[in-house]
Amino acid sequence: MMKTIKMRILGSLLTLSATLGIASAAWGHSVETDYFVDLFSDELAFTSTYSTGEPMAEATVTIYAPNNPDIPWQEGTTDEGGNFAFLPDESIPGDWRIEFGQGGHQDIWVIPVTGNGIDYENISQDFHQDIHYAELAPELLGISAALGLGIIVVATRRRLSH
Repeated sequence: MMKTIKMRILGSLLTLSATLGIASAAWGHSVETDYFVDLFSDELAFTSTYSTGEPMAEATVTIYAPNNPDIPWQEGTTDEGGNFAFLPDESIPGDWRIEFGQGGHQDIWVIPVTGNGIDYENISQDFHQDIHYAELAPELLGISAALGLGIIVVATRRRLSH
Protein backbone atom coordinates (compact mmCIF):
# COMPACT_ATOMS: atom_id res chain seq x y z
CA MET A 1 0.00 0.00 0.00
CA MET A 2 2.82 2.44 0.93
CA LYS A 3 4.64 1.54 -2.28
CA THR A 4 1.52 2.45 -4.31
CA ILE A 5 1.27 5.84 -2.57
CA LYS A 6 4.95 6.56 -3.20
CA MET A 7 4.56 5.61 -6.86
CA ARG A 8 1.52 7.91 -7.22
CA ILE A 9 3.39 10.80 -5.61
CA LEU A 10 6.43 10.22 -7.82
CA GLY A 11 4.24 9.96 -10.93
CA SER A 12 2.39 13.14 -10.03
CA LEU A 13 5.63 15.04 -9.44
CA LEU A 14 7.00 13.87 -12.78
CA THR A 15 3.78 14.93 -14.51
CA LEU A 16 3.95 18.34 -12.84
CA SER A 17 7.59 18.77 -13.90
CA ALA A 18 6.82 17.80 -17.48
CA THR A 19 3.84 20.16 -17.59
CA LEU A 20 5.91 23.09 -16.35
CA GLY A 21 8.68 22.25 -18.82
CA ILE A 22 6.27 22.20 -21.77
CA ALA A 23 4.67 25.46 -20.68
CA SER A 24 8.00 27.28 -20.52
CA ALA A 25 9.01 25.97 -23.96
CA ALA A 26 5.77 27.28 -25.43
CA TRP A 27 6.63 30.76 -24.16
CA GLY A 28 9.97 30.69 -26.01
CA HIS A 29 10.80 32.86 -28.99
CA SER A 30 13.64 33.11 -31.43
CA VAL A 31 15.70 35.64 -33.38
CA GLU A 32 15.18 36.26 -37.08
CA THR A 33 17.83 38.17 -39.02
CA ASP A 34 17.48 39.31 -42.61
CA TYR A 35 20.03 41.06 -44.78
CA PHE A 36 20.18 43.01 -47.99
CA VAL A 37 22.92 44.68 -50.02
CA ASP A 38 22.97 48.46 -49.86
CA LEU A 39 23.85 49.25 -53.49
CA PHE A 40 24.91 52.81 -52.63
CA SER A 41 27.57 51.77 -50.12
CA ASP A 42 28.12 48.07 -50.98
CA GLU A 43 27.57 47.27 -47.29
CA LEU A 44 25.56 44.33 -46.05
CA ALA A 45 22.65 45.66 -44.02
CA PHE A 46 21.24 43.30 -41.37
CA THR A 47 17.99 43.61 -39.45
CA SER A 48 17.46 41.41 -36.38
CA THR A 49 14.06 40.95 -34.80
CA TYR A 50 12.49 38.53 -32.38
CA SER A 51 9.89 36.15 -33.76
CA THR A 52 7.33 38.41 -32.07
CA GLY A 53 8.32 41.19 -34.53
CA GLU A 54 10.03 43.28 -31.86
CA PRO A 55 13.40 44.67 -33.03
CA MET A 56 16.50 43.29 -31.33
CA ALA A 57 17.54 46.83 -30.34
CA GLU A 58 21.00 47.50 -28.93
CA ALA A 59 22.06 43.87 -29.50
CA THR A 60 25.75 43.01 -29.45
CA VAL A 61 27.27 42.43 -32.89
CA THR A 62 30.62 40.65 -33.17
CA ILE A 63 32.40 40.15 -36.49
CA TYR A 64 35.19 37.59 -36.97
CA ALA A 65 37.58 37.66 -39.93
CA PRO A 66 38.60 34.35 -41.53
CA ASN A 67 42.30 34.90 -40.80
CA ASN A 68 41.64 35.13 -37.03
CA PRO A 69 38.31 33.42 -36.22
CA ASP A 70 38.76 33.55 -32.42
CA ILE A 71 39.42 37.27 -31.94
CA PRO A 72 36.77 39.83 -32.96
CA TRP A 73 37.68 41.91 -36.02
CA GLN A 74 34.95 44.42 -35.18
CA GLU A 75 32.35 44.85 -32.44
CA GLY A 76 29.28 47.03 -32.33
CA THR A 77 25.57 47.11 -31.54
CA THR A 78 22.36 47.19 -33.52
CA ASP A 79 20.38 50.42 -33.53
CA GLU A 80 16.88 50.88 -32.05
CA GLY A 81 15.36 49.08 -35.07
CA GLY A 82 17.72 46.08 -34.80
CA ASN A 83 19.78 47.28 -37.81
CA PHE A 84 23.51 46.91 -38.37
CA ALA A 85 25.59 47.36 -41.54
CA PHE A 86 29.13 46.24 -42.31
CA LEU A 87 31.49 45.61 -45.16
CA PRO A 88 34.09 42.86 -44.84
CA ASP A 89 37.67 43.61 -45.81
CA GLU A 90 37.77 42.01 -49.25
CA SER A 91 41.56 41.67 -49.02
CA ILE A 92 40.97 38.90 -46.44
CA PRO A 93 39.33 35.99 -48.30
CA GLY A 94 37.43 33.23 -46.54
CA ASP A 95 34.32 32.89 -44.41
CA TRP A 96 33.54 35.94 -42.31
CA ARG A 97 31.27 35.31 -39.31
CA ILE A 98 28.88 37.88 -37.86
CA GLU A 99 27.12 37.15 -34.56
CA PHE A 100 24.11 39.00 -33.20
CA GLY A 101 23.38 38.39 -29.53
CA GLN A 102 21.18 39.66 -26.74
CA GLY A 103 19.82 38.17 -23.52
CA GLY A 104 20.58 34.54 -24.35
CA HIS A 105 19.49 34.90 -28.00
CA GLN A 106 21.94 34.56 -30.84
CA ASP A 107 21.93 34.55 -34.61
CA ILE A 108 25.04 33.83 -36.70
CA TRP A 109 25.68 34.52 -40.39
CA VAL A 110 28.57 33.46 -42.63
CA ILE A 111 29.71 35.82 -45.39
CA PRO A 112 32.09 34.20 -47.90
CA VAL A 113 34.66 36.47 -49.50
CA THR A 114 36.64 35.32 -52.54
CA GLY A 115 39.32 36.96 -54.65
CA ASN A 116 36.44 38.57 -56.57
CA GLY A 117 34.83 40.07 -53.45
CA ILE A 118 31.75 39.02 -51.46
CA ASP A 119 30.14 35.83 -52.75
CA TYR A 120 26.56 37.11 -52.36
CA GLU A 121 24.99 33.88 -53.60
CA ASN A 122 26.50 31.85 -50.77
CA ILE A 123 25.85 34.08 -47.77
CA SER A 124 24.24 31.76 -45.26
CA GLN A 125 22.90 31.53 -41.79
CA ASP A 126 24.94 29.33 -39.48
CA PHE A 127 22.71 26.41 -38.64
CA HIS A 128 21.86 26.52 -34.99
CA GLN A 129 18.62 26.65 -33.15
CA ASP A 130 17.97 29.85 -31.25
CA ILE A 131 15.14 29.16 -28.90
CA HIS A 132 15.29 31.07 -25.70
CA TYR A 133 13.00 29.62 -23.10
CA ALA A 134 11.16 32.05 -20.91
CA GLU A 135 11.74 31.56 -17.24
CA LEU A 136 8.80 30.95 -14.98
CA ALA A 137 8.28 33.67 -12.44
CA PRO A 138 9.20 32.31 -8.98
CA GLU A 139 5.69 33.11 -7.74
CA LEU A 140 4.09 31.11 -10.55
CA LEU A 141 6.43 28.21 -9.97
CA GLY A 142 5.60 28.23 -6.24
CA ILE A 143 1.86 28.40 -6.85
CA SER A 144 2.03 25.60 -9.43
CA ALA A 145 4.06 23.40 -7.10
CA ALA A 146 1.69 24.05 -4.19
CA LEU A 147 -1.36 23.24 -6.32
CA GLY A 148 0.27 20.08 -7.61
CA LEU A 149 1.20 18.91 -4.13
CA GLY A 150 -2.28 19.81 -2.87
CA ILE A 151 -3.85 17.66 -5.56
CA ILE A 152 -1.56 14.79 -4.62
CA VAL A 153 -2.48 15.07 -0.91
CA VAL A 154 -6.23 15.21 -1.64
CA ALA A 155 -6.04 12.24 -4.01
CA THR A 156 -4.00 10.23 -1.52
CA ARG A 157 -6.39 10.97 1.37
CA ARG A 158 -9.43 10.03 -0.71
CA ARG A 159 -7.73 6.81 -1.72
CA LEU A 160 -6.89 5.94 1.90
CA SER A 161 -10.40 6.74 3.19
CA HIS A 162 -12.05 4.34 0.75
